[in-house]
Amino acid sequence: MDALYEYISAVKESTDVWLKSIDFSELKRKFSHTDKRRIQDLNVVSSDEQAIWLIDYWCNKDVKGLIQMPLSRHWIMHVEASVRIKNKIKK
Repeated sequence: MDALYEYISAVKESTDVWLKSIDFSELKRKFSHTDKRRIQDLNVVSSDEQAIWLIDYWCNKDVKGLIQMPLSRHWIMHVEASVRIKNKIKK
């Protein structure tokens, strides 16, 4: 759980920096095939069948759509995944 909170803090910090750096006109920018490939190459999302959908989800939105994703939904997804991982470790 400590690692999850460290991740949350790091994401918040980098997101705040990024949001302050973008121009309003960038909110309508769609993600390209090159963007999708870059995300895949970074290996920031598991290639597991149950996780890989996330790249398509991100890339089918524009910047504004990602920003407007409810924070609670994002947190819930991570907490649920953490609980599943924790339960597998305890077995």
